[in-house]
Amino acid sequence: MATARLSPTANLLRKSRLFALPQALKPPQDPPTSKVVFESDTATLPHPTRASIVTPASSLARGDWGLKRSLPAKSTSAKSSRPVVRVNALDTFEHVTDFESAADHTVTLEKFQELHMPLSLPSKVNYATSIVPRHQSPFESYVDNTDTSKGLEETGAKQFRHSGPWLAGQTEAEFSAYLKKVRSNKPALLQKLRQLFSEKRTAERRKQAQDNGEDLQALEPVKVTEEEFQTYLKSLRTDPFSLGPVVFELLDLPSPPAVPSDRIGHKYYQSPGTKLSSAEYAVSGPPKTHPSAGLSYTRSHALIYNHPKFGPQAYQRPVEARILRPKGRFKGRTSKAIAGVGGIAVEDLNAMTFVEQGSPPGLAYFDVSIPGGAKYWVTPIRASVDSEGRIGLASYRASATAKAPYNIEDYKKPSLTTISDVARGDQRVAPRLDKQKPRFRPSREPQHTTEDIAKNLMKTLSSS
Repeated sequence: MATARLSPTANLLRKSRLFALPQALKPPQDPPTSKVVFESDTATLPHPTRASIVTPASSLARGDWGLKRSLPAKSTSAKSSRPVVRVNALDTFEHVTDFESAADHTVTLEKFQELHMPLSLPSKVNYATSIVPRHQSPFESYVDNTDTSKGLEETGAKQFRHSGPWLAGQTEAEFSAYLKKVRSNKPALLQKLRQLFSEKRTAERRKQAQDNGEDLQALEPVKVTEEEFQTYLKSLRTDPFSLGPVVFELLDLPSPPAVPSDRIGHKYYQSPGTKLSSAEYAVSGPPKTHPSAGLSYTRSHALIYNHPKFGPQAYQRPVEARILRPKGRFKGRTSKAIAGVGGIAVEDLNAMTFVEQGSPPGLAYFDVSIPGGAKYWVTPIRASVDSEGRIGLASYRASATAKAPYNIEDYKKPSLTTISDVARGDQRVAPRLDKQKPRFRPSREPQHTTEDIAKNLMKTLSSS
């Protein structure tokens, strides 16, 4: 079979790695607030917006990254042993390639994959009871659906994305633009509403026939007249409580947050039960990406961690967490401690239950005497991605059973009764602690000035 001939330009684009780069995503929007927000332009974003680019070692030595021009080694290979970059602009006004390091998100991905954690659907964690919600994988067939998935035909199926926008997260300008789009599509929407009304009448007729014991196979679809349809429209317009579910189903809109309690006595547009895969999406909005965000494709945590010496373990190897913010009081309330696990900021679930004697050093207050900063060992138990693309990780303090096979312990501050490592070791010669330190004694020799040194030098030269 003869192959199709390609032009040199088409062949170049077909084999170009640069041509295969996906389009950059929009950066996350800041929440609207009237307070002063302090932020950094160089801070790591919650999720990556541009693709990371790597190059083989042979090409890295020449500075070849498959781009329009070579990148300097001083900013790439000289800074890191595994350089990864992302391109902001291929060619700027100054004829340079604007790039930066992409190691922030790349290393975070590698650290997260080392945790061997499956992604769960987001769920609110109750810190008062320390009960972790049950794991629910986003890859199950009844929740991994969009508005075009065939799995929506199943009973009780959920979806994580609708074709319509989330009205609670729109600005006034975005909502006005969406209304203009809906008005222009009014004939098609009326036809779809007529079809929904016909299906509703047919379902009511089948229910009535089933109660009367009639043959359901002989029933035909109910035909709706124009007069009945107009009457149905007038009834919906006069009753906002009934019009709400019809509008959400007609426009395929995700459910908004719950109605405040002070508005229950007033007339409002009732929304139907949420079809989103998680109840948290009804509060914060549908996810921008897939609920797993591509971080992990493991469906469950049913894994056995096999220790080379002690065999299968009930717990995985604990992870060392760095305390970023200790517990404290803010506006009269006790705030939770925040620790860093694998590059992810985690709220400590056990911070409220720890007693001061059993808590790790540096958790109750900032302690500068701990070498290397305050750290302690944790066991990750649940991970999820919220609607804004942020990773939510829940972890418990590692138990003694989980730390015993790996011979790891939390740092303990030395006290007056602590035995030193020298006494515990095999060294037979103990260092003398009562050895007197040499005192500084000022010299009694006469001080020579610059003039004396010059005179002595002249005498030496004249005598020679």
